[in-house]
Parts: sequence; C-alpha cells; structure tokens
Amino acid sequence: MDENAQQHLSALRQLITSAKAMPMSSSCVVNRGEALDLVAKLEAAMPAELDQARGVIGAADQHVREAEQRAAEIIADAERRAAELAEAEPLAVRAREQAEQSRTEAAAEAEALRTETDAFVDARMASFESVLHKTLSQVTHARERLSERSRLDVDDGHEEPLAGPGGTGRD
Repeated sequence: MDENAQQHLSALRQLITSAKAMPMSSSCVVNRGEALDLVAKLEAAMPAELDQARGVIGAADQHVREAEQRAAEIIADAERRAAELAEAEPLAVRAREQAEQSRTEAAAEAEALRTETDAFVDARMASFESVLHKTLSQVTHARERLSERSRLDVDDGHEEPLAGPGGTGRD
C-alpha cells in the first residue's frame, strides 16, 4: 500500500481511537471535519495505488513479450540447426532427431517461461487485490461510523454522542 494512503489510514484510526469517550457508553465524539478531511485524502491517494497496479501489469506484459520473443528465437535457432544438419545426407536422420529434440526443448522452455510469468503476474495481482480490499474495508468502515454519527446531530449544531448497540444516544 502506498505510504501516503497508509499514513492517512493511521491518522483516521488515531482520530477515532483518541476521540472523547461518552460516559457509560461505547460511543465517542469525533471531529467531523477532521474525519472527512482524512477520508478525502484517502480517496485522493487511491489513484496512486491504481497507477502502481497498472505498472505491475505493464511489467508483467513486458515479461511475457520477452519470454515469447525468447521462445521464438530458440525455435528459429533449432530450425536453423536442423536445416544445417539436414544438408549433410549421411547425417539426415540424426539431424531430424536433433531438430525434433530442439523443438521439444524450446517448446518446453517457452511453456515454462509462460507458466512462470503467469504465476508472477497472478501473485502480484493477488497482493494488490488484498491491499485494495483492506483499504476499501477500512474506508467503508470509517464512512459508516461517520454516517452513524451524522444522523445523531441535533438541529442546533451541537454534537450528540454516538448511540451504543441498540441505544438512541440520548441515555
């Protein structure tokens, strides 16, 4: 996760953790402006996370292209060697065997490179998915808490305590 986004999440957690507790309740008073400012900063940091993911995907695509190019070079080299060996008649049988062996090895190496690349891309994407899921969960939870608290504000502008489980906040 981007260090900036992580700092904003930590600041939001600290704001909620250090909020003034309401007596005889699990509710607390949180400064709405500070909380909303941190949520806005988190939302602004998310494009950086997405850019990072695009970079990982771009690097993986480049790795795949390089692996395919290498596989094509191996196959072309094998075919060239097979053609050279086929020119010498007494060695034609041996040349065909070596060409087939070279093709098999090149195909196996290309498949191994493709499999390795796919595993690398999948691992990076799974890691990024996990980071995004955690960030989204934290932001959603923070927004829910803000929303719950916002519904308890009175018309005169004074903040009221958050309601505990099943409570009204006016105990």
